[in-house]
Amino acid sequence: MKALRRGSLSGLGPSSSYSNAPYRFTTHTLPCMFGLDYRSMALFRICIGILLLLDLCVRSTYLHDHYANNGVWPNHEAVESYYAYSVHFINGHEYFQAAMFLLNGLFILFMIIGWHTRIFTCMSWFMLTSLHNRNMLVLNGGDDFLRVMMFWAMFLPLGARYSVDATNLQTNQPAAQAAQHHGTPANKYYLSWASAAPLLQFSLVYWFTAALKDSPEWQSEFTAVYYAVHLDQFATVWAVMLRGFPAIMKMLTFVTWYFEFYGPFFFFLPFSTLHGPVRTLGVLGFIAMHFGFGMCLELGFFMYIPGVSALLFLPAWFWDNLANFFKTKTSFTIIYNPRVYGLDKALSLFRMFFLLRANATLVASYSTTSSLSAASPAYARVGGRPTVVDSDDDKYNKGVAVMAGGSMMAGAADVDGLGAGAGPAGMDSVSINMPASPAAGTRPSPYNTSSSGEEGYDDDDEDQPFPTGEWISVVDDMRDTRYTGYDGVLQLVRASVLFFTLPLLRLDFVRRVGSSIIGPYIILPLAKKLYPRYPTLPAVCGRRYWIKEIILCFLIFTTINWNFATFYQYSVNPTYRWVTPALRLDQWWGMFSPHPPKVDGWMYMPGELPDGTHVNV
Repeated sequence: MKALRRGSLSGLGPSSSYSNAPYRFTTHTLPCMFGLDYRSMALFRICIGILLLLDLCVRSTYLHDHYANNGVWPNHEAVESYYAYSVHFINGHEYFQAAMFLLNGLFILFMIIGWHTRIFTCMSWFMLTSLHNRNMLVLNGGDDFLRVMMFWAMFLPLGARYSVDATNLQTNQPAAQAAQHHGTPANKYYLSWASAAPLLQFSLVYWFTAALKDSPEWQSEFTAVYYAVHLDQFATVWAVMLRGFPAIMKMLTFVTWYFEFYGPFFFFLPFSTLHGPVRTLGVLGFIAMHFGFGMCLELGFFMYIPGVSALLFLPAWFWDNLANFFKTKTSFTIIYNPRVYGLDKALSLFRMFFLLRANATLVASYSTTSSLSAASPAYARVGGRPTVVDSDDDKYNKGVAVMAGGSMMAGAADVDGLGAGAGPAGMDSVSINMPASPAAGTRPSPYNTSSSGEEGYDDDDEDQPFPTGEWISVVDDMRDTRYTGYDGVLQLVRASVLFFTLPLLRLDFVRRVGSSIIGPYIILPLAKKLYPRYPTLPAVCGRRYWIKEIILCFLIFTTINWNFATFYQYSVNPTYRWVTPALRLDQWWGMFSPHPPKVDGWMYMPGELPDGTHVNV
């Protein structure tokens, strides 16, 4: 039996018929109920990272008051809790706290771009937990929500799509490709206990907050929203306007309680035909509900945290239809000189993050004579590995032999178990004439493509991809037009999400500075450093994998048990009770439970100025 891939069902292999019930259960039902789409995980990584940065910026404005020793909560007061570990306890000086804030922000930035994603997701969670442990007096339910979601995110492959790490993913997934041709969701969903954990955690939040709201104000009188919008401490201008519509407030109370209890079930629908629309409806419903909360009540980041967390559950159906809706006919063949230091890495990263609506094929070519065309397969290097890319962006690994006279042949060889001729029919080989590459260990100067005769260029050849002094050639496959050098970069920017920067990039000053300084000495070396050098290989279900799954299963059990203990008021077994607070998975979702506060007011601390004036400090 083939080895199972980590978190996927590709090891099960394709089947010509779905009459086998166990096979359909594992390839359709389980992914629909507990699977997470890789694109949704990428969106969650970016959005939760932005939210963490914004939260960090807001907290930095109170750095002296809340986190320094000369503030309201010094270190020796905070360490009384046995699980309150924090790097902020090392030194209580204000400058050290500022350094920790900057380090935290750096970790979050690396997580957002997906550079060593797993490591920096763990570090971001640790720094977030340290920040929360430093001063628990300024936390609310939204902070708990953010912290527990970040904990479960550590176990997810958040960098599998739209990340620096994703540019180095190998394509040794024949079974997943075969599953795609059969229309199974196995190749789009990540399925493991790690994917089930955030789904269950999100559901527990709303199931128990609905269960705790057992008062008549929520379940029979439907006056909870009435009391909530009359809390002047939280009420916004929209809440004041809503006070004049009692019937609408009763309806909102009814809808809120029932959606909190039944809404999470939208994520676990086992029917593949309804799974996509229903799960999408559930995600949009939770986003809309919390948007409504934020319009009427001043809740800080709690307005955004559940909505961003719900993005993690967007199904493949949503992404496929979104891609069809924004489908574009823009197609480029990017021919670049691989001797330009870092250029291939920079182009790979640019295509990953910014060319979202364009079909761009990267082609490495040394010479002026290339048999490539827009309609034919292109020889490319993805992650430094020779790859043939067809028009559907399906990649097939090929063996490479360097022939005498500098000719390179990408032949159909058996690489990584794909088997000879694993590519599409009629694509046995692609030949590209190349001169001998530079000697090993030498580093060419940036943009130097015509300094010696061994480059093989003929200045009189109209078909050469790189005129003298140029380093990139962009072919618009739809218009059959070629752009070289900086003009080629402008065409890529026009087709990317950065199109709004075109007026600035067209300025002569920016053109000269970008071509001579920013590009060769800043962007390309940085891309070379960011580009992942470690191999990203498909993992198998080895011992370490199953240990992780067992640990996750235990942590899910302790989290569920903790929620039931807070609801039914029983004590958790002391043998493992320490695990939940140690990992800061302790939680209680009782906001506005059993009913909203019926007494309103503000914190008031009287003070007297030297001149005898009395003020509220």
